[in-house]
Amino acid sequence: MLRTLALALLATLIGGPLAAPAAAFGIGLQPTTVEMEIAPGERKRQVINIANVHKEKTISLTMGLADWNLDENGQIRLFPPGQDPASSAEWARFSPAFVTLEPGESEQIVVDLAAPARVPRAGDHRFALLASTILPEERDQGSGVWKRYQIASLFYMTTGDAESLPLVTSSGLARDEDGVPMLGLRIENEGNAHARLRGSVEIETGRGEVATRPIENLVVLDQSARSYTVRLPAELGENPSISVKLENTFAPQVQSGLIELEPHTVSAPLRKASLEPAEDGGGQP
Repeated sequence: MLRTLALALLATLIGGPLAAPAAAFGIGLQPTTVEMEIAPGERKRQVINIANVHKEKTISLTMGLADWNLDENGQIRLFPPGQDPASSAEWARFSPAFVTLEPGESEQIVVDLAAPARVPRAGDHRFALLASTILPEERDQGSGVWKRYQIASLFYMTTGDAESLPLVTSSGLARDEDGVPMLGLRIENEGNAHARLRGSVEIETGRGEVATRPIENLVVLDQSARSYTVRLPAELGENPSISVKLENTFAPQVQSGLIELEPHTVSAPLRKASLEPAEDGGGQP
């Protein structure tokens, strides 16, 4: 399954999160997420399209590989290839290694994938294809300051008897610093493959009205946990009725690839203390 991530500015490759918007330097990448099931010894190919959407600048890019994972709040972290235990960077070869794009020009990057005959463990293996460039700061005013920019296409390579086992393990209600009610969720995945969740939060406000808040493309990596917050309606009683209904759209253990989670009922009262918010209502890679 493919989906679009924001393009990003990285301060550094080592442990650096993807954090800047797509307009950072005018490069488009598609797809930015690749989910692929691959058997030991199998070969596959993926084409990545890269385009210069800038109207005036010619941009030269260097392609490379990295490992990646998510922190507990869902922020992407990149590492040198081979450093993460789940790395599959050694499975990938790509061409070309360097690209120069005129304004409006695009090119294809071909990624050849070869899983080893003996994969050390079943489940997810990950790597990122990076496109990097160095450009002067737009507000530089001639000071000579240049910045390194990177965009990434994130690969999930799933092998063997893989299972995705997400579960909402806890929840809490609080108000943020502006007094807005927030629902905090903790979701754990004990499986060896990532989960991709979608669904909704249903809120009964106490006046017979039901409000909903969508959840889309919420990724929980294998053997990990996520903290996630959702903004709730401002008019919320002290003991609202709230339920969380999710389905996992990446469940390799079933033929359909889709499993509904047990609904989670929020029973905690609304507290005055603030929650530490994670990504709200948006998706992840």
